[in-house]
Amino acid sequence: MTVRRHVPWPARLAALALAAVLGAGLAGVAFWWLHPALDGLLTQRRQLNDEMKSLGERLAQESAERSRLEGLASAADSQALVDRAASEQLAQQLKRLEAENAELKSDLAYLESLLQDGGEAKGPIAIRRFEVEPDQASRQMRYRALLTQNGHEVRQFSGSLQLLLTVAGNGRTKTLLLPDEGPTDARERMKVSFRRHLRVEGYFPVPAGEVLKSVQLRVLEGGTLRAQQTAMP
Repeated sequence: MTVRRHVPWPARLAALALAAVLGAGLAGVAFWWLHPALDGLLTQRRQLNDEMKSLGERLAQESAERSRLEGLASAADSQALVDRAASEQLAQQLKRLEAENAELKSDLAYLESLLQDGGEAKGPIAIRRFEVEPDQASRQMRYRALLTQNGHEVRQFSGSLQLLLTVAGNGRTKTLLLPDEGPTDARERMKVSFRRHLRVEGYFPVPAGEVLKSVQLRVLEGGTLRAQQTAMP
């Protein structure tokens, strides 16, 4: 059997009222104590939100700036390639013009020599300034000459060239005729046709172990010798 102690209801009411007062007091104390901390947390949250927004805006700006710089860099690279190609093309054109200028100067020198000794030339065809020199690029010998027609009556001349090489080796001296009876295209390359003058040039090899002593250039028309000149390498 349980024995309950009887508490009068006024006492119970007073106890409840006291508990309510104490609860309210404790709640007020807690709110008074926690309020600054809550305000601090809310302030920090607002600051964090503001910083995140600012960082997001800066990131967007930096991304846009990076895209712009990448576009400028790509355009600059493309322009650099265009400029480089144009520069190389201009360099090639300049090199070609320099070569043409040198050739024109050489032709002018040939023509001047033609005027100086034109009265001494004999026969219908004359060979001017025949030169032979080694060519380092091809490791062959290079020859050059200017062919001209003498007299006032100029006609269309058609003929061919021959090279008579004098070489020495193994204590012997011998002659070689170019083009020989070899490939047809070699003989075709030695054909010439002109009216007033023609600048000719070409290359020929020297047999291994042989030393080139002299080269004679011949101009033939239908098998008839029209002009010849000898040059020393």
